[in-house]
Amino acid sequence: MRAKLWLGSLLLWAQEPKALSLSECIQYALTHSPVVQNSYLDYLKARKQIAEVRAAGLPQVNATGSFRYFVEIPTSLVPGEFFGAPRGTFIPVRFGVPYNLEFSVTGTQLLFDGTYFVGLQAARAVKELTYKSYQRSRTETVAAVKKAYYAALVSQERLRLLSQNLQQLETLLRQTEGLYRAGFAERLDVQRLEVSLNNLRTEQSRAAELAGLTYLTLKLQMGMPLETPIALTDTLSPAELLTLLPDTGFTASFEPSRRWEYQILLHQRRALELNLRRYQVSYLPSLVFISSLATQAQRREFNFFDTRQRWFPIAFVGAQLQVPIFDGLRRASQISQARLELQKNQNELFQLRQALQLEAESARRQLLNSLRALEVQQRNVALAQEVLQTVQRKQELGVGSTIELVQAQTSYEQAQTSYTTALLEAYLAYIDWQKAIGTLEVE
Repeated sequence: MRAKLWLGSLLLWAQEPKALSLSECIQYALTHSPVVQNSYLDYLKARKQIAEVRAAGLPQVNATGSFRYFVEIPTSLVPGEFFGAPRGTFIPVRFGVPYNLEFSVTGTQLLFDGTYFVGLQAARAVKELTYKSYQRSRTETVAAVKKAYYAALVSQERLRLLSQNLQQLETLLRQTEGLYRAGFAERLDVQRLEVSLNNLRTEQSRAAELAGLTYLTLKLQMGMPLETPIALTDTLSPAELLTLLPDTGFTASFEPSRRWEYQILLHQRRALELNLRRYQVSYLPSLVFISSLATQAQRREFNFFDTRQRWFPIAFVGAQLQVPIFDGLRRASQISQARLELQKNQNELFQLRQALQLEAESARRQLLNSLRALEVQQRNVALAQEVLQTVQRKQELGVGSTIELVQAQTSYEQAQTSYTTALLEAYLAYIDWQKAIGTLEVE
């Protein structure tokens, strides 16, 4: 058993990672994400509901069969004068036979019903509503995948920078140990560098764990099995983000109709209007065509399979007209409630329009602040690197101290950490801004 587990682990480890670009991750998510799949199933269900509503206006045909055995044959009272008895008396007479068998086929066809046509329109409105919800789920999934993808790229960049710093510090430690053995450096200088190196290795291990977590998050958002190894092919491009500065780079006017949430609420209003119309047309009469064809057998004995016995046909056609007269003011109450729902929807539209506009403006300002912070952190990294290089040259010339070198190295690492944090915040803010103004593309 252990051998099988070891072999399975080895095969999983040996599996080549699947190279994925951001576009490929989005396409995979739009196909495999359970959230998107369920939204699409709701849309398909709404399409089937249209067929269900439409079926009510098509011919309805039903076949029935009934068998009855009268333990006691029904008794009817016949006026006594028919049989010579005094007037005013009644004679009990039993009509019929104990065994009765009947087969019938009944058909109906709706000729007119106002609620049917309005209901058909309402079903179509629900279909459009679920389609908008489906599109919204696609947009939400794209935003989540993009955020997870950029988080993974930034964590990857963080690991790369830590590896570079680790290599530099290891080289410096080896050089200092050589100087210490030659008598040109103190043991304390070596110990300080060893402490910095250990701290950096701990930070690298922590960053590696966080990077693995970002990859798992990305696969979760994509709907991909978590055990599938993947490799990201896209690269970060902070310069493209910084082109949005200054402020005039993205001050396009906001249109609420670009947001799926607003479109969904508009379609909900259409559904509410049709609901009101349905109650209003329910005052109109309805007309249904009815036809039936049946055959019946009546026997004194259970001999229905005797082909010599007769079966008696029954057939009729007709129409049923139903005219609403008084329902206890139930429809009037329903109409009033439907009108109140429409008023609520109007208020919700106004509130949502204001909220979306505020969200767009907040996202714009957040993006501006993130881009400015990113620009500052880029300069800080460059300055910290320049300081570190200067201190390293002084150290090589024998005029610098180890404390100064360790401080410069620590400042450089902190600047890199702040830069990667600002870079991730800028990407996330950019995605939130695109989503807020309704320009996030679903590829």
